[in-house]
Amino acid sequence: MTAGIVQGLAAVINFFLSAIQLLVFASIIVSWVGDRSNQIVVMIINITEPIYRPLRKLTRNIPGPFDWAPMLVMAIVIFAQMAIVKPMMAYGDRLMQQEIMAP
Repeated sequence: MTAGIVQGLAAVINFFLSAIQLLVFASIIVSWVGDRSNQIVVMIINITEPIYRPLRKLTRNIPGPFDWAPMLVMAIVIFAQMAIVKPMMAYGDRLMQQEIMAP
């Protein structure tokens, strides 16, 4: 039972992080070709801009025209998946094996 809770929580966290990745990727595409009068484009921008804002404050002194915020968000999400989700899944697997082996 405990293993299922741990793995379920890891799956929810992974889903949330994957959704952020998808939105960031969509915002990158939208920034190139998006029509800002389209409601879906506006929704993507409204969701991702609050995520980007603190990172843009950190990277504003980097010279050049490139916006580093989306890349940093992707790196943070990938790191979180490796540092949080994978260990939780492995821990859930170990708990599952212990529950199966226990009499």
